[in-house]
Amino acid sequence: MTSDANPDAFLALLNQGLISDAQHDAVLAHPETCALPPLPGPAHALAWMRVKGLITEEEQDAALERIEAATPPDPHVDDAVDTAIDADDLMECAEQGITHEAVQALYTNGLIDAETRDMALQETPVSGTVPAALGVTLAWLVTDGPLERERFDATRAQVAAEPAFAMAAERARIVAEAQALLDADDQATKAWQSRAQRTRRVGAWKFMLTVLVIGGGLGWYLFAPDSVPACDAGSTRKTLNNMMFRVSMDVRMRTFDAEKRAEIHTPSVGGIREVGYRKDQRVRGCMAELTQGDTKDTMAFTIGAVSPKSDKMVVRGADAAIVEARFGHLDTDGKPRFNAEPIGREALETAFREGASSLSSRLSPAMARMLAQQGADSTLLDRDPDRSREIADIEPTGPCRALDGGAQACPLVVEYNDRLLGALSGSGGMSLPLTGEFTFVQDNGTWRVSDDFAQTFLRKTVEARMNKLGATDIAMPTFPTPPPPPAPPKPLPSR
Repeated sequence: MTSDANPDAFLALLNQGLISDAQHDAVLAHPETCALPPLPGPAHALAWMRVKGLITEEEQDAALERIEAATPPDPHVDDAVDTAIDADDLMECAEQGITHEAVQALYTNGLIDAETRDMALQETPVSGTVPAALGVTLAWLVTDGPLERERFDATRAQVAAEPAFAMAAERARIVAEAQALLDADDQATKAWQSRAQRTRRVGAWKFMLTVLVIGGGLGWYLFAPDSVPACDAGSTRKTLNNMMFRVSMDVRMRTFDAEKRAEIHTPSVGGIREVGYRKDQRVRGCMAELTQGDTKDTMAFTIGAVSPKSDKMVVRGADAAIVEARFGHLDTDGKPRFNAEPIGREALETAFREGASSLSSRLSPAMARMLAQQGADSTLLDRDPDRSREIADIEPTGPCRALDGGAQACPLVVEYNDRLLGALSGSGGMSLPLTGEFTFVQDNGTWRVSDDFAQTFLRKTVEARMNKLGATDIAMPTFPTPPPPPAPPKPLPSR
């Protein structure tokens, strides 16, 4: 149906400066515009434009940066910021199939009432980048939306008790999928709560180890390529022990509770072994067992030159999965067997980082302040900036395989610093190894991630979080496959 509210929503985007005159004209010329339902506000209009390919996230961000940098200050800056942030939130739902279509289908199937439907329509996007996901939407209504858990439980009991009829199987399937997602959410929460104290003590210094750089006076000055110290050499052990001391001191300094501070002891390192030696880079990959009280964990580190032409050696904390993948598959010349051919390591890493950066939604003000404070806190440690990036490292774990259309599916292990778990642990980031196949396609000679990257990355992140929390016995939810991206709008005829 046609709504007088919709032109106002798109006009608001134009007035706020988030879209251009040409983009506004493209909206009015789009064949689906006249069939849109009434839009709750400009954020829904902006999210719909992004789903339909009428504006990209990069264009939205660039427009917002221009508005925020305007001199004199733009009078619409606050409204534009709110609209952009709300649109990002709506896009997160769109990428999971939580849409008006899914909400309406839940109502049609009798799983939510009209009041819940109407409230949900205000908080969900009109269209999605993937097909409508009813089970995911029903679970979202319970965890983030207006549906109370008690009402969902009552509906679930009703569905379980009803006799077989035409809609019964579909209703049961939707409710079962939602229940599996809610069970995963509940168990993750319980697992985190039960391990919260351990995470505060162990998780904080474990994360610090992965970003720590030990150098300076503790470096070795060596002048022969074969002189990289062994993983279990006396000089290496001395450096690791010093590293443990500095980490424990840093954690104590950040712990204000005297009782908890007294429980923090310097970890010990044992069981050191070499995984492999990259002769071309003069870097040795090592593993060890880290012990603090009754807690044992695996740690990894590398030993190598500070720079390719330097004779000064440095010990760096590393992710265990990355070290096993990078140094555990070397040929007789000490070079990696898997190099992401035919893409190449450098092109694959560039494509992956660009794909991942596009998924990073704008931080909420509270999260931004928290991370800024953590970054400003005093510390005894020097941190490797590469280890602190959201995507810290990427390593192929096998050969890529060719798919239809020239696409390549490459098995990778990706070191991901998860802000969510990091915020809960108070460490600013929690290193997660994401493992699995990611697909890459070529556009005009340049490699990029495939259109299903968002769903694959989300699934691998959820799996890694569950493993981190010890909730590995939960059935993982299925994520819908996205349709092909919308075709770019046709140019408007000249006037």
